Amino acid sequence: MVMPSLWTRNFTLLTLSGFLLSLAFYMLIPTLPVFLVEGLGAAESRVGWIIAIYTLAALLVRPVAGFAVDIYGRKYILLISLLLFAVFLGLHLLAHTITVLLFLRFLHGLSWGVTTTANSTFIIDIIPEQRRGEGIGIYGLAVPLAMAVGPLAGLWLMGEGLYNRLFITAAAIATGAYLLAQCIRFPAFRPHVLPRFTLARLFTPEALPVSLIMLVIMVSYGGVLSFITLYALEFNLGSAGVFFSVYAVGLTLSRLVAGRIFDRQGPTRITPAGLVALSAGLLVLWLWQQPVGLVVAGFFFGLGLGIVFPTFQAMINNLVEPWRRGAANSTLFTALDLGIGTGAVVTGYLASLVGLSEAFGALAATSICGLLLYFLIAQPHYLRHTRQ
Repeated sequence: MVMPSLWTRNFTLLTLSGFLLSLAFYMLIPTLPVFLVEGLGAAESRVGWIIAIYTLAALLVRPVAGFAVDIYGRKYILLISLLLFAVFLGLHLLAHTITVLLFLRFLHGLSWGVTTTANSTFIIDIIPEQRRGEGIGIYGLAVPLAMAVGPLAGLWLMGEGLYNRLFITAAAIATGAYLLAQCIRFPAFRPHVLPRFTLARLFTPEALPVSLIMLVIMVSYGGVLSFITLYALEFNLGSAGVFFSVYAVGLTLSRLVAGRIFDRQGPTRITPAGLVALSAGLLVLWLWQQPVGLVVAGFFFGLGLGIVFPTFQAMINNLVEPWRRGAANSTLFTALDLGIGTGAVVTGYLASLVGLSEAFGALAATSICGLLLYFLIAQPHYLRHTRQ
């Protein structure tokens, strides 16, 4: 049987747009904590709130965004949210106080939540069902590629306090993501049901078990994302940019193969392997506080997440009808945002009580709990419903 084509015009343009969107996002990940502490004079305990308020905004808007793309279509919601993402990024130039920065990060998080919900739903629409795992994996390569370049580029652009140069460049890149999306040929959209808003339409129960595991493991991701730069500085591990680059390598390698394995064998082997690799990376980061340990940890951390995220997304989309994909993706991404925000705040709180090293040890334990819960809850639920 001839497999349907994956690299269509729409798939290519949306993948490139997603890369630029992620690049602009990751340029600010290692630089905003520095800007907050050195540029605005904030205490280190405030660093976690930069990530938390961003993910809180995305968390609040995702359910509504998922409902909207199911009812009103993907096109205008995606295009408007991409444009707002670029505009809010440029407005970082006006963030001269902590309060203004937090307010702006909240607005930026709203646009991020809508954009990533819309493009993650639309990509499922244009990927052939027989190649869903592979297609999600390839589309998801935009993230590790952006993560390999973004943090290093952001740190270089920031230079010695050149924050305006950083924000202007990131806004220009986000504008490029919007322009690429404008070139997509969106098919005519016809809603499956009448546009009536109810709370039940915001989430899909079928996606909840997998989303619960996503929430648990994203707690560790949020903690690492927020504090890896300060962790590397505290223990003289070298540049945090190296961690992100090696992380991106692991993420890329796993995404190249994980989707195909999922399409052929399902999640029973590949997903647990990803969760084990993720936990191993966190254990190394906690126990091996040397520059080499940072490299090894980054690789395994990326390897694990590169497997887990596309397989989780394929799982929840296999459990729902096409007209409920927006709500399903919203459910998964809501759990993702809640986990990242919780991890950022809790890690900052633990670091102030017992130190960053012990806080990272708690993140490793959380990831191991996610692995156990997957076997107890998510995998049995998925197998039971797909067999039905």
